[in-house]
Amino acid sequence: MIASVADEPLISTARLLAFGETILGRLDVPQEHAALTARILLEADLRGIASHGMAHLVDFYVRRLQRGKINPRPQLKLDSDQPSAATLNAGNGLGFVAGQHAMELAIEKAQTTGIGWVSVGNSTHYGAGGYYAMMALEHDMIGFSMTTGGRLVAPPGGLGRAIGLNVLSVAAPTSRDFPYVLDMATSVVAAGKLEIARRRGESIPEGWAQTAAGEPLTDPAKLHPDSTLLPLGGTPAMGAFKGFGLTIMVDILTGALSGFGTSAEIDAGLTAAHCFGAMRIEAFQPLADYKERMEHMLAAIKETPRRDGVDEIMIPGEPEHALAEQRRADGRVPVHVAVLAGFKEAAAELDVLYDLEGAS
Repeated sequence: MIASVADEPLISTARLLAFGETILGRLDVPQEHAALTARILLEADLRGIASHGMAHLVDFYVRRLQRGKINPRPQLKLDSDQPSAATLNAGNGLGFVAGQHAMELAIEKAQTTGIGWVSVGNSTHYGAGGYYAMMALEHDMIGFSMTTGGRLVAPPGGLGRAIGLNVLSVAAPTSRDFPYVLDMATSVVAAGKLEIARRRGESIPEGWAQTAAGEPLTDPAKLHPDSTLLPLGGTPAMGAFKGFGLTIMVDILTGALSGFGTSAEIDAGLTAAHCFGAMRIEAFQPLADYKERMEHMLAAIKETPRRDGVDEIMIPGEPEHALAEQRRADGRVPVHVAVLAGFKEAAAELDVLYDLEGAS
């Protein structure tokens, strides 16, 4: 049984899915697209990635649909289609729809050519990038997903917002019962971590964000339009140019390569560009040999001497896999009361039944 806390009651996953699908349907989103969006958002919560889960349903998607910032019924169009590569115009629709379609296409191409790569433009926020990379796993492939958005990150030594809060995700099969999953912002943290801290009334560590004057920002409620997040590493002495280099790399592989614009050109996080890739392992070596090498590597990592108080060395993706298994079995995820209040308000506006609290 998963414990609940006062400000984050446990809510039925089945009811969350139904609520998300229904409220998006009220805004002319097709049932298939609404169900997909709710499922991907919930998947983030199951894995403990609350910064990209159902908490964004209303503020990121419902409100933007209401304002006409997202097209509820996009026409996806391939602007380029080659044997191993393609460029997809997402029609300014929900990023989840474009992401699912593009990753399926990348996997299909990799089945034939060994590698598939799809760039996507004219899209919107697509949730947690790891979901799409993980789609490759069941096909014995290594998956990739990247996305950019509006400018929020300062360059090393800079004060203004220069580049997007870009995300890099990679998933690979392993010899264990969990996959390797890297799902990371190329800033010190994702912006959603600041949202969580603000809802909980918590301060944030120095080194996550800075004021317009370059002073450390520790109150997430004071993240104003002239404040910035810092690139991974934080300062040049701690490797910020490495993080900033990764940020630019994602912009190149998403916005520049798709032809739809880098984060310097797009509208403050309302539009986005992505890319998706798949590599079929058997195109390079037998799957069994690959998994044997993975086992040697993971075993060596797991056997590393540990500091006092550390029970186990964890592989990226392992803690999230374990938590997801636990939450699936329980059938509930924690949702902050402020998020539930937003759900209730939107439900009243759109004449949707609100039956989440008290449900198990």
